[in-house]
Amino acid sequence: MFVARFLVKMAANNAVLNRLEQKGAEADQVIEYLKQQVALLKEKAILQASLREEKKLRVENAKLKKEIEGLKQELIQAEIRNGVKQITVPPGTAISTASFSDDVPQTAAVTSSAGSKDEIKGEDEEVKKKEKVEKKGDKKEKKQQPAAGSSDAKPVDVSRLDLRVGCIITAKKHPDADTLYVEEVDVGEASPRTVVSGLVKHVPLDQMQNRMAILLCNLKPAKMRGVVSQAMVMCASSPEKVEIVAPPPGAVPGDRITFDGFPGDPEKELNPKKKIWEQIQPDLHTDDQCVATYRGVPFEVKGKGVCRAETMANSGIK
Repeated sequence: MFVARFLVKMAANNAVLNRLEQKGAEADQVIEYLKQQVALLKEKAILQASLREEKKLRVENAKLKKEIEGLKQELIQAEIRNGVKQITVPPGTAISTASFSDDVPQTAAVTSSAGSKDEIKGEDEEVKKKEKVEKKGDKKEKKQQPAAGSSDAKPVDVSRLDLRVGCIITAKKHPDADTLYVEEVDVGEASPRTVVSGLVKHVPLDQMQNRMAILLCNLKPAKMRGVVSQAMVMCASSPEKVEIVAPPPGAVPGDRITFDGFPGDPEKELNPKKKIWEQIQPDLHTDDQCVATYRGVPFEVKGKGVCRAETMANSGIK
């Protein structure tokens, strides 16, 4: 009895295994079919993309042909305006060729529309070359003209600075900065200039009133803690001490400071990008007599004398 049951069970298991094997074979067939379908879809997609690209290229080609025809017409009109004769060639005629040497101009009998196009193309290239040469020449002239008249042609020296005698009419402390004075300075113009100076720690406020000084007047105006400064007071300076450079007796606001051997008119306004002041300032010093100098040449008001610091000798000026 037990053996019979076992045999029945084995037969049932075999049937299940057979069905599973059959299902597995069917699954393999389905997978293979799906792979074939995927491959066909890929090929179809590639074909469609190629067709779209071909269509796009045809459209672009048509546009280019249209543009070329337009340019040809413009070229013909330009040649007519420049006196180039246009030759009408009957269609279907034979094409003749000729050899060219380096010393002989390239001329050939025009016997076909193709030959006519080659001649027009050669003439067009010559015209373009001439136009390029002329344009280059014009550009060089334009570059040279501003260079000759610009301030860059002038040497970078003290003649570029607009240094004047000024009178500090009033001075008061900056409302938003403990180390700065705000001054109203007469430099010989219709109205005083506002100047901001960092002199609070070096010059008492009462000594700033109605005081003569030397002003650099062509720096670009700069905002210092909310107040626009329109000039700079020139001072002898060291890490420990600062003194205002004074003009000679008899000088009046607006008198120009000059330097023997450095003629020329100052710039209207120094371009901060060119760092002109920064290049000149290291050569400004007082000598052993406290006289303010540029490369050893004194700051001078013609007919009135030289400018000097009160006690600071051999110091930088800024």
